[in-house]
Amino acid sequence: MKRWLLLLYFPFSSYAQCDLELLDFDPIFGTVTVAFNSTDGCGGEGAPDGISELQFGFQALDEDCNAMNIGWDFPSGFSLNPESNHPGWIYTATTTESPTNWTNLYDESLVPPYYAGDTVTFPLFNPYQADCVDGPTSGQMYCNLEGVITYWVTEGYSIQAVIWQISYGQTMYASDGGWAEVGVNGDGTPWGTGLYEDQNFLDNWVVVGDCGDPVPEVVIDTVYIELPPDTVVVTETVYVELPPDTVVVPINWYFYDTTYITVIDTLIMEVDCATGEPCLDVIECPVYIPNGFTPDNDGVNDAWKVETPPDCWDNVQVKVFSRWGDLVWSSNSFDSVWDGGYERAMVRDDIYTYSFVARNKHTLRWVERLGHLVVLR
Repeated sequence: MKRWLLLLYFPFSSYAQCDLELLDFDPIFGTVTVAFNSTDGCGGEGAPDGISELQFGFQALDEDCNAMNIGWDFPSGFSLNPESNHPGWIYTATTTESPTNWTNLYDESLVPPYYAGDTVTFPLFNPYQADCVDGPTSGQMYCNLEGVITYWVTEGYSIQAVIWQISYGQTMYASDGGWAEVGVNGDGTPWGTGLYEDQNFLDNWVVVGDCGDPVPEVVIDTVYIELPPDTVVVTETVYVELPPDTVVVPINWYFYDTTYITVIDTLIMEVDCATGEPCLDVIECPVYIPNGFTPDNDGVNDAWKVETPPDCWDNVQVKVFSRWGDLVWSSNSFDSVWDGGYERAMVRDDIYTYSFVARNKHTLRWVERLGHLVVLR
């Protein structure tokens, strides 16, 4: 008897799960932090294993913690149309790989694509660094997001922040358990089901205010810097001849510049036993440590570094810590500069602590200095 062996073929398939998590929304400093738990199957230009496009949305909640879904007329003159596709929502610019995209204007660590294991903090306010006062984009949402968020916080509204779109896909509608209650799928139909790339979407939004996490408290600290002796501050007046009938409007400008402190380490002089006179001149090793910088890409004070004659020191260690003690930057060289980056993102505006430790090559003495520096955009 012949026996036949029947081979059954079962194709193996794998399903890649796109999984993002919105960890934090800071309405004061204007940032959102996203954990990219898995970036497989998220689509878009970063596919198959990365993400290149994200968009974030924001909505005010009423005292009962319900989305308001209404039009808004803000004190700045900016409005949200109640007849829009998603009334009451305001959005950020979308992260993309476009060479003119906002991510390239901050730091290379923010440039997409993003991959599994990344945690990125995105700046939100005026992300394109555009002229949001008189420029052609002054009416765009990304130019007005800061004013909207500030108004909602001032008025005591809770604010819901969401990952609105992934890879230009659909958002998650209320009919599917999501957050967009009004819009093309707001009638309860299942049309949007499955189109939002992250099926584990329940961690894709956070709420700050009375309905959720507390709004971060603004702490203003004062840093006192002792200036070197005989410091001279020069104020220069520039006279400009204006055309006839020119109306001069006073404008208050606030300039944040770098102040330097000086550390002097003096060589202990050798003395000639016969004459009692010093054999060597005093060698000074000044150390100039800025007490702040403004990493806003305007070409002025965009980076921070310690300045000192390189032939004075060895075994150099320069470190910068957050107010919580986290090491955010370190260097063993005076050639290195800190641009404000930390873990693929930019640090928030705040006061940080620095430590400078080095050994003087001439005296072989160790010098340690601690101080504060301010990051302010």
